[in-house]
Amino acid sequence: MPVVSPEDLRALGYEIFENAGLPSDQAMIVADHLVDANLTGHDSHGIIRMPGYARSINSGDIKPAGNHKVVRESPASLTIDANGGIGIVVANQAMQMAVDRAREFTLGAVAVHRSSHIGRLGDFSPRAAEQDCIGVLLLNGGGRFTAPFGGTARRLPPNPISISVPTLNGPPMMLDVTTSMVAGGKIDIYLARNESLPQGWLIDGEGNEVTDPQAFRDGEAAMRPLGGPVGHKGYGLGMMIDAIAGGLSWAGCSAEKPTRGGSGYLALAIRIDRFIDLDEFKKEIQILIDWVRSSPTLPGAEKVYLPGEVEDQTRRQRERDGIFVEDSTWEDILEVSAELGMAVPRVGVES
Repeated sequence: MPVVSPEDLRALGYEIFENAGLPSDQAMIVADHLVDANLTGHDSHGIIRMPGYARSINSGDIKPAGNHKVVRESPASLTIDANGGIGIVVANQAMQMAVDRAREFTLGAVAVHRSSHIGRLGDFSPRAAEQDCIGVLLLNGGGRFTAPFGGTARRLPPNPISISVPTLNGPPMMLDVTTSMVAGGKIDIYLARNESLPQGWLIDGEGNEVTDPQAFRDGEAAMRPLGGPVGHKGYGLGMMIDAIAGGLSWAGCSAEKPTRGGSGYLALAIRIDRFIDLDEFKKEIQILIDWVRSSPTLPGAEKVYLPGEVEDQTRRQRERDGIFVEDSTWEDILEVSAELGMAVPRVGVES
């Protein structure tokens, strides 16, 4: 398994996406997003997706952002048809549009359909928090591979949610979770590493436990909702996200054939100082943080972590030590580089 520096992976990503057909500024946004996902420990949303994105861009299945159409608008809201644009770039734009509207109208909401995969949701909501807003992003996206609570068949996507708030000292506090046990891309990581899955993630049509990641990729197993055997809360949250993100975005809620393909999302920004002075809000967040951290820890627990804090810690470690890349992922990156007419990437690789 090679180890590659983040700087080398960024440079390689820029070149791959430019050669695939993205404008240079969009190539940088997408490559940075993927490398940042690896840095924060979300390998399922990182460079493992680089070859697939690049091939889809090169074939025209994914288009550069910039040709979206506004299909409905109010002072505080937009509904956008992304026209197949590259999802990571479109989602960045959507969150900024929501912040711009929140600055003027207190609340800003942008709903999007027909964009490609938007990557790691935890990259977007902090962009609002960094501009003194609360940021929320809801998505009824990903493959429809999650079983409802009490059922065994694939019916719902992972339906993730990301929420971020500014803090008094340090980076925004950020939650980024799926309402399935894990994101589907986590299965790809186990598959790439030839490892069995943990118990409790997957079930077959009779409700039996499944630990073979290939069974998931072959459609022979469904994922449990968040909470596993007691996942009624994860299932309920997933249903509500599907209703809001799928319904408001025009993408359509989950079904055998969603109205406009599903995978719609809602970017929401809330301007804090229209409710309370910003400094007072941040002080309240600090009170919450201090109170929660004052809890005694469980035996073996290092500390009480805040939402998003593990990602920050992982980033510091991987910026220092480099990013581990599965052999199969690295081989695929080399293959797509050759397909795009690039020279063999010259990066510092350690085994």
